[in-house]
Amino acid sequence: MRTVEKVRKALGGKFLQDVLEHVCATVWFISSQEDAWALTFRGAELKERHLIFLSDDLLRQDEGQIQFTILHEVGHVVLNHRNSIGYEQTQTEIRLQEIEADRFAKQFLNSPPKS
Repeated sequence: MRTVEKVRKALGGKFLQDVLEHVCATVWFISSQEDAWALTFRGAELKERHLIFLSDDLLRQDEGQIQFTILHEVGHVVLNHRNSIGYEQTQTEIRLQEIEADRFAKQFLNSPPKS
């Protein structure tokens, strides 16, 4: 299954339309691609965007792990978490963000599809 199909499966039917539109408009999912050895982004392309990297190792895991990890990372975006690039975070802040992202993923992992 291609990366885009795994992301679509993880997100499909889980979110209300406005959340799904926000994620689609502001997140790029990046993984190794069979038809490309490398990718290049310009600074302007990254402004107001989020990059989520999905490792080859993750994509070899079972579907439950893949789905949880994608939802966890989307949780960081939806919850407006900051990262440590250009901003120094405390370990407490990082732990809290990870707990919140885990809760976000668990909330949607077992939820029925939204209509």
